[in-house]
Amino acid sequence: MFDARPHWKALQRNWRMQAGVTLGLPIALVWFIGEQPGAWPEGAIPLFVLGLATLFLSIWRFRHYKSALIAAEALGDQPQAETAWAVLHKHQLLGLMNAKFPAWMGMLQFVCSNEIVPLILLVLASMGVMLLYRPPSAWVK
Repeated sequence: MFDARPHWKALQRNWRMQAGVTLGLPIALVWFIGEQPGAWPEGAIPLFVLGLATLFLSIWRFRHYKSALIAAEALGDQPQAETAWAVLHKHQLLGLMNAKFPAWMGMLQFVCSNEIVPLILLVLASMGVMLLYRPPSAWVK
């Protein structure tokens, strides 16, 4: 009999690890760079706008994750369920990677301009989109 609990736990663990990295790297960057002058101050606004534009990549990818989630849950303990769960894991990781793009652009923007407010906004935007890829906790037992 197929047991989906390890898959739910793995989805939850992957989400937590990716969220920790998304929050930890900008904090480490600010701590290491500190008060050094920006490398390219004129690029602050274009990089911030580009960071906001990357939100649409993750939202576009969310439909694949949602479809894979519905398909994996619908199969239950059928023989095809293992393949559906593998596809779900793949789509969750791809979605989480796309959801991190705004935070990465925020870190690049911080290196260029040394402004912390855009970094915080882009990291919060990434975390908000990452919530879409969090497995439903009601299904994780």
